Amino acid sequence: MQKATSVMGFVDNLHNVVQKTARRGRPPKFDHNAVVDAAIGAFFRSGFEATTLADLENATGVDRSTLYNSFGGKQGLYELATTAYLERAETSLFEPLANGTADGYADVLEFLNRLRSGHTSPEAIPGCLIVNDMAARSAPDEAERYRTRLEAGFVDALRRSDHPVPEARAAVLTAAVIGVNLVSKMTGDPNEIGRMIDAITDTVTAWQGAGT
Repeated sequence: MQKATSVMGFVDNLHNVVQKTARRGRPPKFDHNAVVDAAIGAFFRSGFEATTLADLENATGVDRSTLYNSFGGKQGLYELATTAYLERAETSLFEPLANGTADGYADVLEFLNRLRSGHTSPEAIPGCLIVNDMAARSAPDEAERYRTRLEAGFVDALRRSDHPVPEARAAVLTAAVIGVNLVSKMTGDPNEIGRMIDAITDTVTAWQGAGT
């Protein structure tokens, strides 16, 4: 995972994304996508429950009345943020697994390498926007979509490597990736995360070497 896409690569230029209008009495001007991006960063760092409207005002540069009127308030903005996050995950994470090279194991290892870079880079935000709130069920539909698309991507990759029963190993990998994100959120320790991903990588490399 490259620096521009650290921690599943979706939070960049989180501050100063919106220029407030200089004239009083006129409707505020803002870039809708920039507001959503800034909200991703706020929710990513603190989670849905702990993020306040004041936090969202500070992150986006948009006042709360506009957040309500244009984005549906905190809940509406969270739904927009998780949807945008998943759309980018689809492109940068799930599609390369589902439609990668002939060597599906190599695609899985590349996925793990990007995961490592995202969690251990200096700019990394601990965890994953979706996984961080998964147990709280703040966005259950998005959480289920994330899990099923991740697992389906692993199934497709392993199937390209002619693994006879890819579903079992795909389930193991899915649980491992979710676990890495949860531990990252809990500890924020890049060394611990690196060790966990090393262990997963070693397992996949052993599968690849055994050809089964």
